[in-house]
Amino acid sequence: MAGHHSPEKAAKFAIRARMNHETMLYFLAALVSMASIFISYHFLRVLAGKTSRQNPEGRSSPPLAVARKIRSVLIRTAPALPSFGHAGLVSLYVATNIVLTFAHVDYKNVGILSNLGSRTGWLAIANMLLVVFLALKNTPLAFLTSWSYERLNVLHQVSGSMTLVHVILHVSLYCSYFVQSGRPSRLLYTDEIFGMVAGLCFFGLAFSGIVVRRWWYELFYYMHICFWAVGVVMVGLHQPDFSKKIIFVTCVTGGIWGMDRLLRLARILMYSVSNEVTLQPLSNGGTRVTLKKPPLGAMSGKHCFLWIPKIRSFETHPFTIAATDPMEFVIASYDGFTSELHQYATRNPGASLKASVDGSYGTFPAVDNCDKMILVAGGSGASFTFGTALNALQKMKADDKKTIIFIWIVKQHSQLTWFARHIKTLESDDRVSVRLYVTRAPALEVEPASPSESLMQKELPVRRVTEDPEKDDHWTSEARRSIDFEKGGAISDSDAPSSTMNGKVTATHSHIEDVPIIYRRPDVGDILRATIIDETPVDRRVLVMGCGPDGLMRTVRDTSAACIRTEGPAVEVHCEQFGW
Repeated sequence: MAGHHSPEKAAKFAIRARMNHETMLYFLAALVSMASIFISYHFLRVLAGKTSRQNPEGRSSPPLAVARKIRSVLIRTAPALPSFGHAGLVSLYVATNIVLTFAHVDYKNVGILSNLGSRTGWLAIANMLLVVFLALKNTPLAFLTSWSYERLNVLHQVSGSMTLVHVILHVSLYCSYFVQSGRPSRLLYTDEIFGMVAGLCFFGLAFSGIVVRRWWYELFYYMHICFWAVGVVMVGLHQPDFSKKIIFVTCVTGGIWGMDRLLRLARILMYSVSNEVTLQPLSNGGTRVTLKKPPLGAMSGKHCFLWIPKIRSFETHPFTIAATDPMEFVIASYDGFTSELHQYATRNPGASLKASVDGSYGTFPAVDNCDKMILVAGGSGASFTFGTALNALQKMKADDKKTIIFIWIVKQHSQLTWFARHIKTLESDDRVSVRLYVTRAPALEVEPASPSESLMQKELPVRRVTEDPEKDDHWTSEARRSIDFEKGGAISDSDAPSSTMNGKVTATHSHIEDVPIIYRRPDVGDILRATIIDETPVDRRVLVMGCGPDGLMRTVRDTSAACIRTEGPAVEVHCEQFGW
């Protein structure tokens, strides 16, 4: 804190500053150590995947058996976190912050309030730098680990919360210190007011992320950017003295954030030259967006931030690349940007608008080392799994023996039309098995005819089914009913469900592009267990990938983890969650 002190007191504060600087080095060393463990673990697993194979008899070496037992625990879903692996990392991080708050402090030199107030201020600055690093879209961790920025988002949120905790402690401890020392007027100094404004900005950041983001994404986005920009400037004005070195950390933090933003802006401008999108409305609020000029390195299954100034001039939104020839996004309508996009496409089907993209982003396991892929999608999460499947087929050789099990679960029959062309592509390949499930009785989804649906009727031939879906061995007794998956309501077997197109009722069970449509909620856990344990040889590798609602992804993750056994096929798991 600024002020004039006696030589003796200045010497004590100099000792405190030195200890704080050393503590920051300890904090940095702890973070680098944790990152190094995960980076090394990632490269070792990649190397093992390319060089090792399970014994044909199913026997595992002791190191492999131990590694599998550990992985079967670490990738299971943890309370409030994606996995116990995340929970372990978060626990180490929180413990590091707690220890360094109280360790390496000379309480005899300066009082406890001043010491802890200073220490929590330094830790707030250090964690602020970490928050920004974890928020970078162009993060180096995407190249060093299997985690790109969207998978690091949960750690970004945790570190943001820890930063706020340190800010609150810093403000509270120093307020108490000045009041107890008889100097409450010190809180009215200009630099202290800047600090209080910074604290309010960080509180606003946390509030927007925890509360506003859940019900209004656009407002959250603007609040997050504005509070951050003002907050980092206020921190710099709060501690502008170069001799204290805090300003250097503040400048680095703001600098890397600004560089990331400039890089993203440069991409947007570069890909906006003579670029546009074509909009096609789909049933049930979907919109197909086809981009004229894709970005360099675009791959189906990854995602880009889409900018359409006609819809929203100052916003970009992330969407998964469903296909690359041509580059295509299939976007479900919720509210805000996606709702306005669908409304515009409905009013102007086939319209072309100026557009650009930033990306592509995302990482997922290499398909080269697996023998079987199991792709599970719920609703619009199919953009990811269709993109992944198409990308895998492009890389596979004609005589490749790899197989793909493709599972898509939707609420309404008409949603299947969104990817009719891609369903046909997958079904035409003998190495792909496509399973389509509709969880709502089609009789509930009768809609009036529209020009866009008439076009899709031509694209999507619908025929009767002669097979009896009750003979599917993967169904549980509970799943042998027609269920509204979204609402949890059941429809009795006596009800005669029927599919609808253009407001007309068709067959109860139908095909789409020669793929049977089954009107039931599948037991995804049973399907995964049967496919991995019963149908896969023990010396093979299985890659399970999924995208969809939290409940579905929890089932995919936990079931796949339970299938990792010391004597059985190797199992890799990758889950994409809704929302970035």
